[in-house]
Amino acid sequence: MVKTKKAIIVSAGTYAQVYSEYLSAEYKILGYFDDDKKLKGNVINGIKVLGHLNELDSFMANDLSISIFVPLGDNEMRYRLLKKYKMKGYLIPSFISKDTIIHESVKIGEAVYILPGTNIMPLTTIGDYTMISMGVNIAHHNTIGKACFFSLGNNVGASIEIGHNVFFGIASTIMTGVKKIGDNSLIGAGAVIIKNVNEGETVVGNPGRVIKVVK
Repeated sequence: MVKTKKAIIVSAGTYAQVYSEYLSAEYKILGYFDDDKKLKGNVINGIKVLGHLNELDSFMANDLSISIFVPLGDNEMRYRLLKKYKMKGYLIPSFISKDTIIHESVKIGEAVYILPGTNIMPLTTIGDYTMISMGVNIAHHNTIGKACFFSLGNNVGASIEIGHNVFFGIASTIMTGVKKIGDNSLIGAGAVIIKNVNEGETVVGNPGRVIKVVK
């Protein structure tokens, strides 16, 4: 099959390499751009590192039909880069695997990435620039803010307001009955959250306990 859509992947790290495998089913991957200048010219899993991030604009000047994907686990950096590329007029599409179960009533923002095995129930809203990994289960009536990251195997109960820039560690669970997860909070791997999480809190354990607060 001839692939008519072309893509650049920002970052050449391991997560970007994973996304290149998924994206290659739909896109011709032209290469990576990375913030490590030493990687320029390297070939990683058959895909060349074309240059440093500062060189991306020069490359894009030749063809604005190229889509840019930024599959970075760092929420703040992903948000900053995607906002910048949007302002420049670059294409920043979402990538949603066909192997998901997402109800038609779910509202999904721009440049959202969702990997296989994820289930999202009705009447949930997902904010711009959010990444959802494999095997994530999100119940109904949730509101998820911008630039969040859901790791493998997360479980989210119903009717929860999740703020912006929230990071959920592997296999963490947010129980139904929790009403709010604050902006810039971090939920540790395997944590079970049974009460609200305030802005900037890092919560770990079962049941979840606060170990750090960043204002």
